[in-house]
Amino acid sequence: MLKWESHWRGLPSTSPFFGAVAAYLVACLTLGGGTREGFLTDVALQGFAIPLLLWAGWRSLDIPQAAGGRRAQAALLVCGFAMALPLAHLVPLPPSVWGLLPARSDFEANLRAAGLDVGWLPLSVTPSLTWLSALALLPPMAVFLGVLQLSYVDRRRLSLVILVMGVASVGLGLLQLAQGPTSSLRFYAFTNTSEAVGFFANRNHYAALLYCLVLVAAAWAVAVVADFTRAGISLKSRRSTPHVVGLLVSFTVLVLLVAAQAMARSRAGLGLTIVALLGAFALAYRAPSAAGEARSPLLPGPATLGASKLLLAAISFALLFGVQFALYRIQERFELDPLADARLPFARNTIEAAMAFMPFGSGMGTFVPVYPSFEKASDNVASVYANRAHNDFLELWLEAGIVGLIAMAGFLIWLLWASWRAWRRGLPGANHRDNLLACAAAFALVLLLAHSTLDYALRTAALMGFFAWAVAMLLVPVGILPAASEATRTKSANASMKGRSRASRDARRVDGAIRDVSQSDRPFTPSPARDDWPAAWQPPKPPAGRDK
Repeated sequence: MLKWESHWRGLPSTSPFFGAVAAYLVACLTLGGGTREGFLTDVALQGFAIPLLLWAGWRSLDIPQAAGGRRAQAALLVCGFAMALPLAHLVPLPPSVWGLLPARSDFEANLRAAGLDVGWLPLSVTPSLTWLSALALLPPMAVFLGVLQLSYVDRRRLSLVILVMGVASVGLGLLQLAQGPTSSLRFYAFTNTSEAVGFFANRNHYAALLYCLVLVAAAWAVAVVADFTRAGISLKSRRSTPHVVGLLVSFTVLVLLVAAQAMARSRAGLGLTIVALLGAFALAYRAPSAAGEARSPLLPGPATLGASKLLLAAISFALLFGVQFALYRIQERFELDPLADARLPFARNTIEAAMAFMPFGSGMGTFVPVYPSFEKASDNVASVYANRAHNDFLELWLEAGIVGLIAMAGFLIWLLWASWRAWRRGLPGANHRDNLLACAAAFALVLLLAHSTLDYALRTAALMGFFAWAVAMLLVPVGILPAASEATRTKSANASMKGRSRASRDARRVDGAIRDVSQSDRPFTPSPARDDWPAAWQPPKPPAGRDK
């Protein structure tokens, strides 16, 4: 799109490690759309995550302190804690201790009724599901540790890779709609057969990826408009070609993503897309002004106005394109009463179960076997299979207990601080493109967490991988020594140019003097030595021992 300049030293702009991280994230977005445990694609992603985790962990241990070694070790500790939580639920406990755990009396009675002795048992009521829950953490941890060690330049390239995958998913969704419910391009048996789902099994998860990518595409659109505005190049100039191509590509990607959201027909996706578009205009207001331009903190600058016009044009075109194909289908979705589904009974029963299993929880991944014990006949959802609580916060509370509550509170506090830093000050050593992507990542995290209160958006490997990418985008890269600031680099470059120009003028002056002397009848008398002359220009020294 444009020729970006590297802002970091220590690694090449595109390293084999970047290729490994990018390939793995592409695999997550392609193969990780399933919502149930036991898919072969999920097993493959978990297996491929192990070598990437070992590579990223080995690099983290070798990072010096000046390059963020402590931050890399802190990231390893966080990942270790996340993995230690399900593993702690698998530690066998003696019968005297296990029997004292909350809500274990029914399980103990069932074991005795079956003629089995209550021996050493783990905290988890279903250890096999807890093992699967622990393995499901491998893909997001591999993505997080990998992106954390990428430079800003490689992070930008990785965001473009994600956008390309999003466009490919939109194209696949259009083919699914064209081929109908029996399309062979629907890769999952249990799926929404009347909507576009892309690489996912569920339209809600497909819609979640789309509104996240709207923010990423908006960040690039704002960056392209800002670069064009700051360059001050006329559209008639040949130098404007890269900028015009960038504007056209950004416009096209935004139109495709917004129009595809309408065809997905997800109520939560449509509502959060509207919020994402408001966030896109907030990104436009954060567009940098030209150097030396006086700008009021309340009035938008030329770059902000240009980015806003581009966003408005893309939204209008997408609505004209999507509404004529999906207006009546969207109306059918909103004619349904949102309170008539099973989400409210699910939430109420999950809260009751979480209170019963406090403070240790029932074990990670054990929602399915635990929930039926708390269902009620008055819920009128006997025909609905509760595979999830449709609220990730409540489900984590049930499975992890008080530790899950503390972890959720800690992450939300960190997210508020990191988002404030990205929006107000920006990341250290980052340029405006990197800061725009960081702000878009922060907004996407908020939308995914909001979606998780109504659905299980973060229960697929694809969205967990994107979530891990967004978290890493809010952190400063580790393992790479930061270069000087933009002003220092510019000053150094100017000083270097001045030094080369001064040396060139001195060389031309000496060459001219030599030519004048050679053309005259006077013998050449070398000038006295000068300290600022190179050694080759100094006059010859008299031989040693000769009288001066």
